[in-house]
Amino acid sequence: MNIYIASSEDHVGKIQEDVYIRDAYRNKGFSCEIFTLKNIVKISKPFDVVILKSIWGYYLHHKEFLKQISILRKKNIKLINDYNFIFWNINKYEYLQELKHMKVVPTVLLSLRNTKKSSEIKNVILKINKTLNTDTMVVKPCISESGYLTFKYDKTKDNKNVIALLKKHKRLNFIAQPYRPDILTGELSIVMIKGILLYCVNRFPGVFTENKKIEYIDQGKIPKQITDQVKLLHNFFIDKFKSLPKICRIDFVKSESDYELMEVELIDPDLFFRNLPEDILEKCLAEICDTSFHI
Repeated sequence: MNIYIASSEDHVGKIQEDVYIRDAYRNKGFSCEIFTLKNIVKISKPFDVVILKSIWGYYLHHKEFLKQISILRKKNIKLINDYNFIFWNINKYEYLQELKHMKVVPTVLLSLRNTKKSSEIKNVILKINKTLNTDTMVVKPCISESGYLTFKYDKTKDNKNVIALLKKHKRLNFIAQPYRPDILTGELSIVMIKGILLYCVNRFPGVFTENKKIEYIDQGKIPKQITDQVKLLHNFFIDKFKSLPKICRIDFVKSESDYELMEVELIDPDLFFRNLPEDILEKCLAEICDTSFHI
């Protein structure tokens, strides 16, 4: 059995997190390499294990990405996270609709395919402003990551550049969500491995805020409103998939006195290993390299 860590073309072997995982497996006596997903599809054999890790940019060619994943499935390759989790997680709008029993940031589908003029795009957005009962909202593609084509639209201001970019990319489906000013104090990202909540970080992705240093938060300091929501998500996975994802990142943003779920990342979650205390990092790597992780 070989273990492959899937990375993007420009980042093979260059991402510290990937190297941590590779070396931890090697120290356990496993054969482990970092390659592009394209190469892994070609060289992998039945019963090998593939960990999707830094496959940044997959959303730009998501049809090809899903085709590659399907080939791995037919070859009887073990995928982490499992295939059903990947297919479920690829479209933000669709999976957030299934999580409405949780406190999710209100999310509306924004389709611009039938628009031709900038004025028509503006009218569609203004209707959604009313639906969400907000002057300012965030717009991003249903299939995306890392702030790709993510805009803040404030109807009280000039949005000419935003409208122009939306018009250019109107073939995509977008979602719209109310803008939460508390994003300026950071997002709280929970990381679970094998269903165990291991740590939290306060991070500033740099889309609408200054890209500040990530802050590690110990389990005991995670707000109860968030841990309660994580339990609901845990139960949802068990009910829907009869299992839990091996690696899961859950992003929350504060809204007034509560926290709302913004995103669940199962495809290529950043685990922020570079920001963890040594003992937490070692615990995470031990969980990942435990044999039950990939059997």
